[in-house]
Amino acid sequence: MKRILKTLIITCSVFLISATANVSKAQYGNDYNDNSYNNSYDNEYDNGYNNRDISYQTFYDELSPYGQWVNYPGHGFVWVPDVQGDFQPYSTNGHWVWTNDYEWMWVSDYNWGWAPFHYGRWDYDNYYGWYWVPGYEWSPAWVAWRDGGDYYGWAPIRPGINISVNFNIGSYAPPYNFWCFAPRRYITSPRISLYYVNRSLNINIIHQTRIIVNNYRYNRHYGLFSGPRRYDAERYCGRINPIR
Repeated sequence: MKRILKTLIITCSVFLISATANVSKAQYGNDYNDNSYNNSYDNEYDNGYNNRDISYQTFYDELSPYGQWVNYPGHGFVWVPDVQGDFQPYSTNGHWVWTNDYEWMWVSDYNWGWAPFHYGRWDYDNYYGWYWVPGYEWSPAWVAWRDGGDYYGWAPIRPGINISVNFNIGSYAPPYNFWCFAPRRYITSPRISLYYVNRSLNINIIHQTRIIVNNYRYNRHYGLFSGPRRYDAERYCGRINPIR
């Protein structure tokens, strides 16, 4: 009931502030144009999410059917997805692919996944669960990575962490339960969720692993390029076929 009341209260106010919301240029770049998957997520990128302006109103309109917008202290309006209690961003209902342009990219099987896994940041609240703070800069995935002990691990980069050319990912220390670990050999598996390590073991695995330090990159594309190098990953998972 608390969520419903908050949602009703903010619905009108969202439209009042949207007229003055900053609009940021952001290209989707046809990032999921892999028709071999023949899935709705790929087709959605093919048919309308390329080369368009992104605004707060865009996020509000597109995500409202799949969750609730609430006014959260310190962040303003954030989005809480309607998902099961065991949901975790960059873990539930998706997988990793290697791309020539963006390196490691998270491909979500949610039909709303084009936004919260490539724009903005995720954080956790004991009442709401996982919530998403809108942002206007695209990235293949806003995550930090760990490597070691035969595992790869990744965790959402929280709101308020300033990503820039001088960003030192090695100093980022998210909570233990933010991390998701899987054996290295399954990093490219479309069913990687079958191989996730139980999170009760996260503390032990973190002590066996180290942060992968990859710098923020300005190139033809913008965003945080991070994760294991392709030639390192291929030592464990075999040849990687890039998604173009």
